[in-house]
Amino acid sequence: MRKKIVIPGLFILMFSLNVKAQDFHLTQYDAFPLYLNPALTGNYLGEDVDYKINAVYRSQWRSMVKKPFTTYGISYDQPYKKFGIGAYLLDNRAGVAKFNTLNFQVAGSYFITDQKKSPHLINVGLSMGLFYKSFNPNNLLFENQYDYSSGSLNPDISNGETFENTSVLKFDANIGVFYKYKDENKKFAPYLGFSVFHLSKPSESFYKEKNRVPMRFNIDAGCDFKIDDKLKLTPTILYMNQAKASDLTIGVKGSYRIKDTKSDILFGLDYRLKDALMLAIGIKQNEQHTFRISYDINTSYLHNYTGSRGAIEFSLILSGKKSKPLFTPKF
Repeated sequence: MRKKIVIPGLFILMFSLNVKAQDFHLTQYDAFPLYLNPALTGNYLGEDVDYKINAVYRSQWRSMVKKPFTTYGISYDQPYKKFGIGAYLLDNRAGVAKFNTLNFQVAGSYFITDQKKSPHLINVGLSMGLFYKSFNPNNLLFENQYDYSSGSLNPDISNGETFENTSVLKFDANIGVFYKYKDENKKFAPYLGFSVFHLSKPSESFYKEKNRVPMRFNIDAGCDFKIDDKLKLTPTILYMNQAKASDLTIGVKGSYRIKDTKSDILFGLDYRLKDALMLAIGIKQNEQHTFRISYDINTSYLHNYTGSRGAIEFSLILSGKKSKPLFTPKF
């Protein structure tokens, strides 16, 4: 099979999947914690809830390709005695070729310290599951489909290519540890997390040769500051390293209590080094459900082609108590 494939927007595809073999990322990584660190499974850092349902949607590169690159995810987790249990499904679909990466993971964590008795919260976690990768060759255009009469690639011309495999299914596993200091008498609460993904380094090749997924290392740190009864600020940092490629994101998140309510306005500003400036706004209703929307302003070399338009992302977190309905109807 020919090695050279001509695909409109190919370099965007390669940029999104990252030729340095990095996993796809989320702007609101804290809204989908099981993908950040398995040790966060069932770990609500003092919040008085029994379970959480997290959902995320991301769309990017809409300004450059016909079909944007999209990411969908949903997860469920809860604490159980000294453990946290949960699972997530995360799907990433890349543009016209429909290069699809689907992750399903079952996650568990162990609470080393008692969150109700000690200000030092320490968790370790493990997640295991499957990833499924596939693509649709019918959406690809090859050099032998060039139509000299029109001066363009013609999908009606046979490409003469054959594909033995268009999908791969592999086992994957991840580990993590998380620490947070939380004292109700203190106005600050620092935290630090470390996780390693793709411990088994599974092969993701569609052909016989081995092309192993490199391990991804995450360091997530920050500190919650209670400025007063209404305003809270959290400076954050996320460092990811995979196959000698790295991402560094620094920022600040905050919340402001709406007067005479139990609801908060949420806001955030982050910068992913040499990539994007990210703005976020949202609301947390009645100290329970959270909705946020964020937008990436592209600052990399691609901003000349995108007009600085990057990605839009939505997240929803539903927090519930077993003794109460998830939604309380109002009449």
